[in-house]
Amino acid sequence: MQRTTEPLTAPADSERAAAMASRRERIEFLNNSIIFAEANIRAFDTKSQIALAAYVFSMTPLWSILNATCGNVAARPIVAMLLCAFLVTIMLYGFVLWPIRPLQDLVKNQRAKGLFFVNDPMAVSATYAEQLQDLSLEAELTAEVLKLSFIRAGKARRFRYALWATGGFYALVFVAFLMLRQCG
Repeated sequence: MQRTTEPLTAPADSERAAAMASRRERIEFLNNSIIFAEANIRAFDTKSQIALAAYVFSMTPLWSILNATCGNVAARPIVAMLLCAFLVTIMLYGFVLWPIRPLQDLVKNQRAKGLFFVNDPMAVSATYAEQLQDLSLEAELTAEVLKLSFIRAGKARRFRYALWATGGFYALVFVAFLMLRQCG
């Protein structure tokens, strides 16, 4: 690989014009972005469901271990903390699945009319066909990509919280095991 010492120059206007995407390419890019964002949202929902099921099923062996360590474990205050942490973590996994409504002023483009996903079909049923005539496809697809990206970021954040809560719960179980091993 040979290195050059020539300074980098800005591309000429003709090169810049040739590098710009055509309308068809931009629409294809936006369609692929929408498909990618939707797949990511579904993946977070699926991961949350699988992690929730595994988390709930893991409680049985953990409870058996704690119960074998100390016979009257159910009467200990640490168990109340474990139960609260267990329920909070379950709710956090459920919160990942809870729908996220995009911000109303997320899309600043006035040309986007929100025709990609109709919130209230009955309200726009009379004018929807007319609105499609004035449609700016790139603006609508761009608005949808922004909305889906906002939802994806929210679900990612919620899933991270649920994973941190899971780790915290398992750390609390370990501490409870250490506290209860003397059973005294």
